[in-house]
Amino acid sequence: MRPAPRHSKPKSRLPKIVVPTVAAAALTGATAAFVWYPSGSAVPPAKPSGMPVTTAASGLADDRLQLDNHHQVASRMARDTARTARRQYQAAKAAAAKRARQQAAARQAARQAAQQAAAQPSPTPTPSAAPSSSGGDAAHSALGVCIRNAEEGGSYAWGPGNGGGAYQFQLGTWETYGGAASEYGVAGPAYQDQIFDNAIAAGGASNWTAYDGC
Repeated sequence: MRPAPRHSKPKSRLPKIVVPTVAAAALTGATAAFVWYPSGSAVPPAKPSGMPVTTAASGLADDRLQLDNHHQVASRMARDTARTARRQYQAAKAAAAKRARQQAAARQAARQAAQQAAAQPSPTPTPSAAPSSSGGDAAHSALGVCIRNAEEGGSYAWGPGNGGGAYQFQLGTWETYGGAASEYGVAGPAYQDQIFDNAIAAGGASNWTAYDGC
């Protein structure tokens, strides 16, 4: 080999150094591209992405889930509506039955009251108490006979033109001498005689003698 000329440039050694360096860098990059797991298998890392990956299968599953939810809601609402309708029907039926029982009880009570009223005898009117006697029997004396004949011809009847009975009592005179207002116009001979006796005993003969000439 000839010696190089003195003034000639030395040949560069760069190509021999660069080739191994580039190869090492490529190997390092390739190694970093894998994720090593304990099992020894290498899986390339997933590329990050800002958007979620949506497949046709996941979309169909979401649609089915929403449809199921709608069906469940509709079914629940139908059950609630039916339950409410049953409760309202039962409440109305119970109220109608209660009204029917009350009406039947009222009718039964009315029938029982009518039967009891029909079974009870009608009360007998209590006759008015006879006037107390002041003693004497003026009605059967000559004075009494004279007054009866002068007033009404001896008749004890009550009626038109004879409102005061045998002695032609005025209502006030009748009550003054013990006669009951309920007996005025209906009292029999004995009751009329008793009131006349009371009047004579009380000094009331002038109610007749001044007019009848007795």
